[in-house]
Amino acid sequence: MVETWHHYSGNMHIHTRYSDGEKLHADIAHDAIQAGLDFIIVTDHNVYVTGVEGYYANSAGRVLLLTGEEVHNVRRKPQASHFLAYGAGKELATYATDPQALIDQTLGAGGYGFLAHPFEDDLSIVDQSDLGWHDWDIEGFSGLEIWNYMSAFKTASARLIDGLHWKNKLTSFLALFRAVLHPERYITGPDPRTLALWDDYLAKGMRIAAVGNSDAHGTPIRVGPFQREIFPYEFLFRAVNTHVLLPEPLSGEMERDRRLLLKAIGRGHSWVGYDMAGKTDAFRFTVQGTKNGIMGDEFQFGMGATLQIRTPARCRIRVIRHGMVVAEVERESNLTYIPSEPGAYRVECLIPYEGHERGWIYSNPIYLR
Repeated sequence: MVETWHHYSGNMHIHTRYSDGEKLHADIAHDAIQAGLDFIIVTDHNVYVTGVEGYYANSAGRVLLLTGEEVHNVRRKPQASHFLAYGAGKELATYATDPQALIDQTLGAGGYGFLAHPFEDDLSIVDQSDLGWHDWDIEGFSGLEIWNYMSAFKTASARLIDGLHWKNKLTSFLALFRAVLHPERYITGPDPRTLALWDDYLAKGMRIAAVGNSDAHGTPIRVGPFQREIFPYEFLFRAVNTHVLLPEPLSGEMERDRRLLLKAIGRGHSWVGYDMAGKTDAFRFTVQGTKNGIMGDEFQFGMGATLQIRTPARCRIRVIRHGMVVAEVERESNLTYIPSEPGAYRVECLIPYEGHERGWIYSNPIYLR
């Protein structure tokens, strides 16, 4: 199939000084350019920042910066149920106490809403509680943030500490310090609970798009006179990102390009890539038959539909339908599969990195109805 789609990579869960981040928009845009991203969406907590959207450029390139919002009820105990709103174009924090109203207002304004880091664990040693999604009596949301780098680090650290044979406060802090220095050794992929939830929604016939992000804050730590920034923005922008395919290239005209990007994100014309383990730009998951399409598209089953996967490097490739692996190859860069029944088909790719096989690519589904 002739390539007619244009690839762009971005990150869509970022905080500035307007909430609990350490940098402002121009500096974060610079870090995104250095990391090779094409777009970013800044999502400060409970504040929709205006007047900062646009293209930012330096000698290394340019990046499109958009703004969204991460909304949550600050009076909720415990703090949880964070919601990423993209493209609504208005302040949404006033609806934070009612998750369904928040979803309805986001979609009613022409935006898209994703449940942020739906599952994570407490990290009690640094007084970090579970900030996953707890208010499940909802419907109509656009999708899930299936892989949040900082949430994955928090859960991996909690499990590392819980697994210590001899555990006290000192050994726990030492274990956490090792994880901070080398997070790539402990992060293996999206939380299995989130993937299981996604598959359950897909099995029920729902259209649920997936995104993956950094949750970047540029957090500093201080020990006596020493200070160090852990998880710098640029580092995180080289880790877990969302890759989109657009039918037309970005032109540099902000309003047009915003519409193209947000539509692709909301429709799931995208995949989540762990770019630290290997660049994922060349990944493709397509369907061919009487019509051709990509991730996020919907087709009638039984019209000769053939799924084709191409990866940038040899890896383990899995085709998954409603939580079940229906096709798998090892150390290959291509897989062709002809489905025998309707459903939502997605792709997972795993690759060796830092001594272990780790999650690398997680595609949005192709829907065969």
